[in-house]
Amino acid sequence: MRDSQKLRFLLNDCANGFYQQMYFLGKDVIHQDGNQLMAYGFKKSPSRGLKGTSCYGKNANGTMIELYGSCAGAYSETTQLVFLRKRCRFYNWLPEYRLIAGQWSQEHIHSGKPNEILTALEPLLKWWVDYEDWIEKRLGAAYREQCYREWNKIKAKTRWLPPGAAIEWVVDFMEKQGHMVRSKKFASIIQ
Repeated sequence: MRDSQKLRFLLNDCANGFYQQMYFLGKDVIHQDGNQLMAYGFKKSPSRGLKGTSCYGKNANGTMIELYGSCAGAYSETTQLVFLRKRCRFYNWLPEYRLIAGQWSQEHIHSGKPNEILTALEPLLKWWVDYEDWIEKRLGAAYREQCYREWNKIKAKTRWLPPGAAIEWVVDFMEKQGHMVRSKKFASIIQ
């Protein structure tokens, strides 16, 4: 299999993982001890797009991370990447302004070459790993495992890796720049 084709499959695996992660982030927002995204340093603002939703934004090492319920974005001086939950996919974001939930069209996104997407994705992946480390230290590993069990009850077909293995896979994906095994095989290797 060609490297770019394999990387495209791995990016799809990563998108499935981030889809699951967005569910976890939703659980963090309504946590009994308060909104964990805000405790981590995200600023909450009303969505300028979809009514009744919020946008969470945080600058993470020069990249603005924005999270909505239906999408996410990572914007730096050199790259703009969005994740569209409905499509479960990462895209290069083309306009000069940031994505607003519910206000985008096909002309705003570009699938890009797998290496371009991987480069643009790195700041989001680094934030994801850092955030999950923070959550585990703050709430314990059992909390995320409970989120995972709840996710499996409602989305059994789209289940991804369990929390600990998920973060190991993401770290491996970043370090090996996509030269690794797919997530399903990874799960069987680490067990």
